[in-house]
Amino acid sequence: MTRPVHRIAQAAVVATALLTGACVTDANGFDESPASFAASDIGRWVPVEPGRTRIAVESSDALSARQLRTSQGELVQTVTLANNTAVPGDNQLVAAFDYGPPSIFAADVHAPKIGHYAMAPAALNGLLAEMLPRAVIAGEPQIRRNRYGLYGYVAAEYPGQAKCVLAWQVLDGSDATYADAPRRTGIQMRVCDAQAQTAELIAPFDKLRLDL
Repeated sequence: MTRPVHRIAQAAVVATALLTGACVTDANGFDESPASFAASDIGRWVPVEPGRTRIAVESSDALSARQLRTSQGELVQTVTLANNTAVPGDNQLVAAFDYGPPSIFAADVHAPKIGHYAMAPAALNGLLAEMLPRAVIAGEPQIRRNRYGLYGYVAAEYPGQAKCVLAWQVLDGSDATYADAPRRTGIQMRVCDAQAQTAELIAPFDKLRLDL
C-alpha cells in the first residue's frame, strides 16, 4: 500500500465511525415499496429520467441516469453529471437504497450487496481506485455536514488537468418514522473539474437531496 493511501486508510477508521450516525428522516423520496418492484427489472440496469431519480445535488447538471434492482432488495441509482475534463472516469452521483428482500423466501443468500453501506479502509481504497484511477490523493479524508448528518470526502487531482473530490455518506434508516423506509442508504459523489477548486467541488454535496 502506498504511503498516501495508507494515511487515507488510517483516517477512514475515524471517519467511518462518525458517518454511520446519519439518519434518514424524510419520506418524500421513498414512496415506491420493494413489493412494487417489477420482477423483470431485477438484475439489469434500466434507464430513468434524471429528474425522476431519488437523489440529486444542486448546481450539477444531470446528463443521464439509470437504476438497478437486485435480488437482495436494493435499489441502486446512478446519475451521470456534466464533465469538462478528459481524465479517466465519469462525474457521477450514486445512491444505493437497501430495503432487504421482501421475505426470507425471496432472499438470495449468495448474491452480494451492490451498495457501499460502510466505508472501512479497504472499501475506501477500492472506491478510490475505481472512481479516481491514477489520481494523486491530496491529504486525508475530511468530514463535513449536510442536512442528513456527517459525510466524508477526499480531495484528489490529476496534475495539470483537473481537481476532484470523492464524497460518501451512509444513512441508517432504522429510526425512520415512515413505512417502507430503506434499512440503510449508501451515497457517493465523484466530481472532477478542469477549473474549479476543491471547496467549489464539494459544496453541492452540502445540499444533497433525497426527497425527489
